[in-house]
Amino acid sequence: MRVIVKSLLLAGFLVSCGTTEESRYRDTEHLERPPTVARSSPSKEERTVDNSSIPKRKDTTGLGSDVYLSSRSQLTIKQPLDQAWSTVSRALKQSGIKITDHERDKGLYYVTQERDTADNTGFLAKASSFFSFENDAAIYLLTVKAEDEETTVTVTVANATEQSSAAKDGERHPSAEGAEDLLQLLFKTLHDNLKEE
Repeated sequence: MRVIVKSLLLAGFLVSCGTTEESRYRDTEHLERPPTVARSSPSKEERTVDNSSIPKRKDTTGLGSDVYLSSRSQLTIKQPLDQAWSTVSRALKQSGIKITDHERDKGLYYVTQERDTADNTGFLAKASSFFSFENDAAIYLLTVKAEDEETTVTVTVANATEQSSAAKDGERHPSAEGAEDLLQLLFKTLHDNLKEE
């Protein structure tokens, strides 16, 4: 019975504490309220949808239709100048065309190419070109120039001063045909065989 009496007294005490008439516990007017924030999210009519997507990686090598021959002495790459500069550099290396010098601020590559190894890729052709003194080690000038959203590449024979610095006995003199052949080789590499680094 003592337990019942103690329980009743405890319950009565708790009820009397919970029913205080102090206004500070019942009136919440003076409590701090969070600030009202203006709605910043746009309405459904104002929202714009981004339909762009990340370009898919090409399954094939080469630039394909992103490079084309504008004329016999010029090709065009559908890339801005900075990107096209590195693309041309990769293509030259992959084509076996040796870069002897470059001037990035002027958009110039000075290159050489052995004629025999450009046309024939077999072992015998490379071996015969190694022992032959008829290689065309002339210097050609590649000019990489921005044209609006695209970049043009032209190949010309370097001037006589640049030729004489690389000339050796028994070498052929450079020709415009050699420049066109070099451009065709570069185009083929860019169009079909350019690999990612």
